[in-house]
Amino acid sequence: MGLPRHQSLPAQANHLDQIGDKKRVLRFWQTARIGENSQPLEYMQFGGDHLRPLVFLTSIEYPTAPPWGFCIDAANSGFGVFSIRRPGFGASAEGGSVDQQAALIEAFFEESGLENIILVSVGSANPVGARLAIKSRRVTFSVFANCVFNRDVMSEFRPAWFGRLLIQTTESRAGARISLGAIRQAGRQFGSQWFYQTCFQKSPGDVAYVKTFPREMAEAWQVASAISPETWQQELQPSLKGDPFLKDGLFTQVPCLAISGMETTDTWKEGFEAEAKRLGVPVSYLTSGDILVTYQSGMELLTLLKAKIAA
Repeated sequence: MGLPRHQSLPAQANHLDQIGDKKRVLRFWQTARIGENSQPLEYMQFGGDHLRPLVFLTSIEYPTAPPWGFCIDAANSGFGVFSIRRPGFGASAEGGSVDQQAALIEAFFEESGLENIILVSVGSANPVGARLAIKSRRVTFSVFANCVFNRDVMSEFRPAWFGRLLIQTTESRAGARISLGAIRQAGRQFGSQWFYQTCFQKSPGDVAYVKTFPREMAEAWQVASAISPETWQQELQPSLKGDPFLKDGLFTQVPCLAISGMETTDTWKEGFEAEAKRLGVPVSYLTSGDILVTYQSGMELLTLLKAKIAA
């Protein structure tokens, strides 16, 4: 499925930008104030305003920007990279429902003047990305990465104790507080590198990324471990308990793609492909990575996107 052809594109200038030309060479996080209530939304922009926006909705697994090298490669491929920390993360507004998050991000797109957006939703951001794929006139192509959709994936988590913590989180608010506290304690005691290498152990590519980019992983841990129990539970509920928005054939007429990593398990692939077929989403696999596949196989992702644009 190719991207729509556009005769001409408006300027991609971000009207909310506060750092000017620095975004051409550095990854700066800044906070936009959205709407009449000035709701904060934290985002990173890399690359000139003339580049096509490649927007990452970050997840609880990795609520930070792609590596600097990826951003350079993206710019050379014609894409300006944005990363958005959704409500509940970092300096963004307090967490809200999936629909409220989608509305705030759409307002950000409107107020920043972004057009012709390629939206990459990662992990726990996919429920928000699904709504923007359907409802946003500014999003013209959507990528769903490491997406659960509506299926039972609890047996996929490694190690087993981590899966049990996730179940506990979805069962009650008290369970969310206890499980989040346990994860914070593990991170404090053993360090973020140990935590991510342990929880991403089923993918050699994910583990390699964690080891290669310790600064990014430390930042991811700092942001993720600071969320509230309410946000922790809200992040997991749609993916682990099901999302009624995801009706049969929802994306049949939507330019989109679901991606996963070849390193994931056969049972994950089977469930992933079945749900993608039900929803009407084409599927593609990248070579390395699983949870972090969009970052670990970044050049493959860019090559794939360029092929879709040319189709």
